[in-house]
Amino acid sequence: MYNLFIYILFVILALALIPIFDSILKSIKAIYNWRSPLQIFQSYYDLIKLFNKVTIQSQFTSFFSYIWPLIILVNSLLFFFLVPVVNVYFDINIIYLFFILSLGNFFMIVYAMDNSTYFSWLWAEREIFVLSIVESVIILTVVLLAMIWWYSEFSWLNQIFSQAILSPFQMIFYLVLVVAFFYIILAENNRFPFDNPATHLELTMIHEAMLLETQGKQLAIMEIASKIKMFWFIWIFTYIFLPFSFGITNIFWLFLLWIAKVFIVVFFIATWEALITKIRIFKYQEVFVTILISQILLMVFYILK
Repeated sequence: MYNLFIYILFVILALALIPIFDSILKSIKAIYNWRSPLQIFQSYYDLIKLFNKVTIQSQFTSFFSYIWPLIILVNSLLFFFLVPVVNVYFDINIIYLFFILSLGNFFMIVYAMDNSTYFSWLWAEREIFVLSIVESVIILTVVLLAMIWWYSEFSWLNQIFSQAILSPFQMIFYLVLVVAFFYIILAENNRFPFDNPATHLELTMIHEAMLLETQGKQLAIMEIASKIKMFWFIWIFTYIFLPFSFGITNIFWLFLLWIAKVFIVVFFIATWEALITKIRIFKYQEVFVTILISQILLMVFYILK
């Protein structure tokens, strides 16, 4: 009972920190661009402002457009609650998590198409194109994790967590997987160089164009779901690739360590986005085909070593 209470407490605290991390990410990018950083609670203010606005629906949308944002939010919360913050007592198969993630992407695409506008349909198709080339990289990343640690039930997160010491030979694969998963984070969450989350030009965005007809409370719910999804990816990244606890056993100190790990990943993402420019959509497949070929070569070399 105590462990369940602690688990729920830390998940709620992590959810409360997500808008703050989002403000920190935007502030770091603003500093790199010689602009004033945001207030630490700016994301909260923006969400409150959206919740206070009136929601207007197009006459061409169906009833499902009213409930899709809530379904997408529940989907984001579902896989967010399935991964522990600071303990490893809760087992979940990472393949199930990515399946739930795919459901969220499906609901998002259906919602965009249900808006019945030219832009939402066009960019929903572009979203499908991006996801189609990312999914193969995700699957191969999970397979390579299996080959590194040689588990029969390789995809259990607590097993990946416990294998913190790698040989020099394994470290090569480890670094390649870090790069692959980092690009997965950027592509799945519509970040640079694949999308610009702050743009207002229809020709340069994908995710935002799918939400052009969304406003008010529905847009606020979509923003919350999007933030949860991104920081779930960061959470998984720290869980798999930064599993070090430095001998800390106190659960509250472990939570502070988790915050530090998330901040490191957020800082690196902000730095990367500040230094790189957006690439054209027909270049996406070149990036992920390169990663995919690298993963296949790693798999062959690992089998033949």
